[in-house]
Amino acid sequence: AATARERDGVRRAERTRSHRAGSTRPMESSNGGAAAMAWGSALGITAVYVGSLYLWPEVPSEGRNHPRTVRKRFASLAGACAAACVPAMRVITASPVPEAVARAGVTPPASLVGALGIAPRPMAAATSTVASLGLAAALFLGPLTHLAIDGRLRRRFVDALRVDTALKLRDYCVAPLSEEFAFRACVAPMLLWSGSCTVASAVFLSPMCFGAAHLHHFRELRNRRGGAVGALAAIGAQFAYTVAFGWFATFTFLRTGHLCGPVAAHSFCNVMGLPDLWGAWGHRRRSVIVGAYVVGIAVFIAGLWPATDPGLHPGSAWDDLVAVGRAA
Repeated sequence: AATARERDGVRRAERTRSHRAGSTRPMESSNGGAAAMAWGSALGITAVYVGSLYLWPEVPSEGRNHPRTVRKRFASLAGACAAACVPAMRVITASPVPEAVARAGVTPPASLVGALGIAPRPMAAATSTVASLGLAAALFLGPLTHLAIDGRLRRRFVDALRVDTALKLRDYCVAPLSEEFAFRACVAPMLLWSGSCTVASAVFLSPMCFGAAHLHHFRELRNRRGGAVGALAAIGAQFAYTVAFGWFATFTFLRTGHLCGPVAAHSFCNVMGLPDLWGAWGHRRRSVIVGAYVVGIAVFIAGLWPATDPGLHPGSAWDDLVAVGRAA
């Protein structure tokens, strides 16, 4: 019995040495190459998405908001979203599995649609939507209160729900759906399942691609504002706002595991627009509105983790993604 235990100990020691020998430089080199390819693909998705908007010759007399231009861009965005699937599919369906996934000891996604958060699972879609919309509404409690006091709240949402123009279809449906699909459903899982970063890096860094996808508005803003200084200030504010929203959307997507939530929150934020801070501060009911801002932010912070608890969301792969990120 002692001899058998000794032989088992020797075999375990040999496996340990073999594992360590095989997981030093070669593994680091492989991970580095995979990370570079994944982040390069993320930038490529951004370039393709923005480039698809300029496939059609621009008619100066019409501009980007002309219904004909908007409808043409719908078609090219569909192509950009299809292209965004390719690098994500290569990672998620890779054989053999990426080294970080193997080291973490987790099972890769059973299907591409599940990994991208678009599987037809009504309960997963519903819980993700309720959590994401609830958190977004809490964060916008101040602006919602402002609109309600001024008697504009009902009109704002009734008008938004009446999708009777190409611009409304773009702002409240197509843009949220296509942007969340490309920058959340494709980019974030690709980075994580390839073992290219931790969950924290995916949440905080991948939205930079989303923010960068809005920088092309600089030329239009410069022409509208009559100078580069004003355009730079506006594009800087837009970049900061889109990146901040991207942090929230990426977090809720990864925690809840379904894309419906981020899409719904994106549409809601587009309907609300940027908060009117100056208007709130100069309002006759300033104390009420400012108080609503404070309460809303406090509720958002307090509810962010509980509302997105993976145990409440049947589509969540959060624990597996955290394990893969730690093994990267």
